[in-house]
Amino acid sequence: MNIQKEHQLFSIIIPVYNVEDYLPQCLDSILCQSFSDFELILVNDGSTDSSLKICQKYQADFSQIKIIDKKNGGLSDARNVGLLSAKGDYIIFTDSDDYWQGKQVLEDLGQVISQTNPDVIIHEESRFFSENDVLCKYNQRFINNKNGKFEDEILNLVYYDLYVASAWDKVIKRSILIDHQLFFPIGRKSEDIEWCGKLIHYLKTFSIYSKSFYIYRQVRKGSITTTVSAKHIEDVYDMVKEGLGSEKMKSEILSKAIENYWACNYVVILKDFYVLSAKTRNEIWNNLVSWKYLLQKGRNLKVDKVMKFYSFLNFKALIFFLNGYRVKTIWFKKYRTLK
Repeated sequence: MNIQKEHQLFSIIIPVYNVEDYLPQCLDSILCQSFSDFELILVNDGSTDSSLKICQKYQADFSQIKIIDKKNGGLSDARNVGLLSAKGDYIIFTDSDDYWQGKQVLEDLGQVISQTNPDVIIHEESRFFSENDVLCKYNQRFINNKNGKFEDEILNLVYYDLYVASAWDKVIKRSILIDHQLFFPIGRKSEDIEWCGKLIHYLKTFSIYSKSFYIYRQVRKGSITTTVSAKHIEDVYDMVKEGLGSEKMKSEILSKAIENYWACNYVVILKDFYVLSAKTRNEIWNNLVSWKYLLQKGRNLKVDKVMKFYSFLNFKALIFFLNGYRVKTIWFKKYRTLK
């Protein structure tokens, strides 16, 4: 058993809510690491199953574990509570139904930090559909510079889906998050979108970790990402609107990268447009039309894919087509998990 220290290199924050079937695998994959200079903050967000008991059982055996037991407040609130409690130099967010692969992840990340001291380390996840179907897109092969000045590479990072709207594919200096009050918005779905959009403004340096260690579980029953609700898309719309309306940065490159980032999330609204009520669709329609300038090749791989169809479809037909693509994707994911 390791002696817990007042200071660690890493603080790993895991919000926990009714994940008794997946939590042991998640915890085992982190606690088996060859590198022990970390704290593991488990934020039990009002679980009604045996998740808290599982956390307590592991805490009895591992001194790195700190449990925060709170009333249910949602993912954003749980992450924020964990962040405020963290002592590590770098923050790693992990979802409790996902897990890591490999025992040297933290050791490798520690070496990256000792060599380059980046503001953020970006890594690509692998998507888990079944035990025999785990896939990583590995787009980092298109990036020539794997570390350095963030501004020099941000356009490529956004274009190749390396800088995306996810908290768990980034290892971030805690001081950046705390100094700039970069907490997750309460009461919003898809909160990572806003958080990652704001984070771009404060990153100066980056590194890419070459190994795909984060296993992102797809189509889990009960997961907030299994189905898309009208609330999700309404919140994405509000975040894109606020992001596009925010003050431009002095750097033209960073301003362009941020616009490209929001273009990618604009596509999400178009794809899920018919999830919204007819009333909401009418209310946001004029703004969606005014944002059509975001549909340009070269912004992002997903936007480029949409542009292949927008070249011969009008705007309304494009949205209808994307809705069909959305339905097909949902069923395909479910099919893959059953294989």
